[in-house]
This record gives sequence, C-alpha cells and structure tokens, in this order.
Amino acid sequence: MIIMSNNQWKCDYNLPAWEKMGLDCSAEARVKGLVKAYKAILPDILGLQEVSIHLAELMMQELGTVRLPDGGKAEYEYVSGGDTPIVYRRDKYLLIESGFFRYPEAIPGLEGSFNNSETKSYAWGVFEDRLTGKKLAFMSTHLWWKSSHPASSFYQAGSNTARAWQIALASAEMERVMAKYNCPGVIVGDLNASVKSLCLEKAFSLGWKEIHDVAEERDETRGHHHCGGDGFSRDEPGLFETAIDHILLKNADGIRVPYFRRVTDEYLDPVTDHYPLYAELVY
Repeated sequence: MIIMSNNQWKCDYNLPAWEKMGLDCSAEARVKGLVKAYKAILPDILGLQEVSIHLAELMMQELGTVRLPDGGKAEYEYVSGGDTPIVYRRDKYLLIESGFFRYPEAIPGLEGSFNNSETKSYAWGVFEDRLTGKKLAFMSTHLWWKSSHPASSFYQAGSNTARAWQIALASAEMERVMAKYNCPGVIVGDLNASVKSLCLEKAFSLGWKEIHDVAEERDETRGHHHCGGDGFSRDEPGLFETAIDHILLKNADGIRVPYFRRVTDEYLDPVTDHYPLYAELVY
C-alpha cells in the first residue's frame, strides 16, 4: 500500500505578482502539476490539505480514471473533508466509514482564534483491502499555522500549545476508530510543526511514530519551499528535522515500511510550497 500526503496551496486565481512575471498560479494552471505528481506515484490513499472546491473539481476531472501501462486502470474516488479531503483507489479499497471535523477557533486557556478561515480540520476514513480484507484507518489533517516565537512576523501567543491540543483531538478520534475496527492507523498532513516541537512530542507521547524514523529508506529533506503570492523559488532542500509535513503511524506491529520519499521535481516549484510525501506500507 502506498500512502501520500500533499498540501496543494489553496489559491484558485492568478495573482498580480505572478501576472507581472508572466506566470500563472491559478488552479487551472497548477492542477496539472499536482495530478502529474500523483499519477507518477499512483498512491492507494492520498491525504490532502488546502484544497478548494474548485481545485478539487479540476483534480478529479483528471484523476478519476488513470490508465495503467499494463492496460488496466486506477479508479480514484474523492472523500469530502473541507480543506483536508482524502482521495483513494476504489478499485483496490472499499471505504467502510468516514468522518470530518473542523477544529474550534477557541482553545481552552488561550486567547484569540486558532482556525483561520475555517481551514484547519481533519478528515478520516477506514479502508478495507478488497483482496485481503485488511483494514487501515487513515486521517488527513492541517493544524494551526502561526509561530510561538515573539520575533516572528507571524507570532501569536499559544500557537505551539494550540497545535499540541489539536493533534491530541485528532489522535483521540483515531483511537476510537482504530479500536472500533481493530486496525492500524495513519495520520498524514501539514502539522506546521517540526519533529522537536510540542505538537510532535505530544503525538509521540500518545504512541504515534514518525514514519520517517521506521522506514528502511528515507528522504532527509525539509520538503517545503517558497511558493506564494509574490512568486516562487527552488530553495535549498533543507533537513528533515525542520519538516512540517508528516506521516504518523500507530498500532503498526507487523507493518514494514520499505521507504519514505518525496516528489521534488522542478515542475512542482510553481505549483505548491509543499512537495508531496509518500511511503509504502507492507502488512
């Protein structure tokens, strides 16, 4: 099973700075690069973040049915989940149950809003392999984005605590689902937090493992570069310890992870600021 995660950058229309440079960052222009990456890997389950309704429609027009080199076809289906939907191969997996939750703006003990434009949420699904009957609980999530460092231009007090609170909510829901179906679980997404953050420390304390750490072959880059309203650049690859996109795994006894990788081709540089990350699970 190949699982993938990708923050698509929620931008539907071309922006002035891009127009001045003769570039196009509209959904119509960028969806081709996104779908190209997905078709190159053919994930069985794909967790997405920052997905607009318009971008989702364009994506599924091109991703609904994918012809394979052997003459077969991959049939993809969309699981609605706000800005954090899931796409999966219905020809290989049966969706048993799914759900969606938007994180509250208010967090106990903290001042201010911790959900900008209602974009921070999670969607989950339980998928059953049509051949083996084995199940997997899968969640896509996007956590609060601002910094707890006073020197940051994006400072908001309590941001680290907010992300830890949100990941605990996500974990609790996954615990419920995994117990119901007696299956392992995966959380993917843009956590806006590094491996040494309060957020990831909370996840680890709840029994989740960073898939990078258990993979036999692993990508060691950051997986994030500049791509936004003022343009884009191909930055230095950075180090994994500063990565903010993650794949977490729990109840994984008997599961082998041959590799953890990213798609970092240059055609993705003007498409999204988050390179897709993916891993193979064998169980």
